[in-house]
Amino acid sequence: MTTAHTILVVDDEPSICWALEKMLTSEGHEVITGSSAEEGLRLAGQNDVSMVILDVRLPKEDGITALPKFLEATDNAPVIIITAFGDLETAVAAVKNGATDYLTKPFKLEDALRTCRTALQKSSRRTAPTATQPMNVDPSVLVGTSPAMQQVFRQIALVADSDLSVLITGETGTGKELVAAAIHRHSRRADGPYIPIAPVALNPDLIESELFGHVKGAFTGASDDRAGLFERAEGGTVLLDEIGDLPLGTQVKLLRVLEQGEYCRVGDVKPRTANVRILAATNSDLHEDVATNAFREDLFHRLTGVQIHLPPLRDRLEDIGPLCRHFLSAMKYADIDSAVDDKLLEQLHARPWHGNIRELKNAVGHAAVVARGRKLTIDDFPEPKPGRDTQTTSPVLAMEKSIRVWSENAIEANPESVTLHSDFLAATEPTLLRTVIKHTGGNRAKASEMLGIHRGTLRDRMKAYGIDDQ
Repeated sequence: MTTAHTILVVDDEPSICWALEKMLTSEGHEVITGSSAEEGLRLAGQNDVSMVILDVRLPKEDGITALPKFLEATDNAPVIIITAFGDLETAVAAVKNGATDYLTKPFKLEDALRTCRTALQKSSRRTAPTATQPMNVDPSVLVGTSPAMQQVFRQIALVADSDLSVLITGETGTGKELVAAAIHRHSRRADGPYIPIAPVALNPDLIESELFGHVKGAFTGASDDRAGLFERAEGGTVLLDEIGDLPLGTQVKLLRVLEQGEYCRVGDVKPRTANVRILAATNSDLHEDVATNAFREDLFHRLTGVQIHLPPLRDRLEDIGPLCRHFLSAMKYADIDSAVDDKLLEQLHARPWHGNIRELKNAVGHAAVVARGRKLTIDDFPEPKPGRDTQTTSPVLAMEKSIRVWSENAIEANPESVTLHSDFLAATEPTLLRTVIKHTGGNRAKASEMLGIHRGTLRDRMKAYGIDDQ
């Protein structure tokens, strides 16, 4: 940073003030400190302050309540909120009331410095925020005290009131749809509809009709005009869950919605305006899908205006306790404070939790039924669920996806093809034959029996593909 600024730090912890003062002074800035909102406001009125670092928990008036006063006293200088009690409600309230950014104690000085530099690079005199009504946040939506979840809360708060598309990633059961719902609830579109869509659950032949609607006569059975999900979400938010399963042809039309803000009903040429915000979620690696042509690269980059990653439960074990108490509270369980002790938490921490928050919620529900109001023990919980790598269906699902991707690419490359079946066999059969021949040690009789084809047929196909016995 080349320009010197006057920065006001308001925190009732002397060590925090000292550390921030040393850090910012070494950058060439002048730092003034206060230990209360009242003292901070007095200092802000006496100095030309370029930025404020404001703690939430202060002796009298708290930082969130005082934040608009600091904006007024400093002519809307950037304000960075810091707190040791981070949750989604605090993060969103801070940003809604005009904070530029949000830090959670304990924080690394290098992270604080990066945040300060970014804030100072922005306009030091911003437009005053629009007054907002006090927020009624449902505390049951997202729960977590871990640093990883604090980062998620911060990202939600910063992105919620924009119209940027957001890609939410994370393993199954981590709460991706809850994050999407929280973004919508705290956005300017909160009064509009929120429609979560899982493309994989839709009829593959009717996905585009479901998303964009159709006109009468567009296809067999289309007896009337019909609005699609995008049209019904007008003025609100659409969540495309498991976006990686969207067919390639539909991906092209979704890209048009994102880039041009318009779409056409199936069978119609008249474009319609799409006044919706698009959020997407996936538990797969879209980078890998892009590399294998299963997902369009241009759509991937367009969706990732902002990316929020939800960590698996095994990476945020400190949240198991709060989550357990939260689930028990939702069930109105008796004496929640004593229901979960340190011994039980230690045992729960040792579990793999392949199903993440969803598995934990179901396990706590099971334990509550078994315990019938007494203190929970590990014996009340069901056995841990097996990991995804032990599920026999996963190779089948992977194969189905590969075949679907191959088919879509082949059709896109040659829509008039009449040799898809033979092309598919030529692409896949040699691998199958080589694998079986290797497994049988070159025994063609045994290989043909395993394949369920005549030995002569096997010989002809091996010859056609140039396959040796070994």
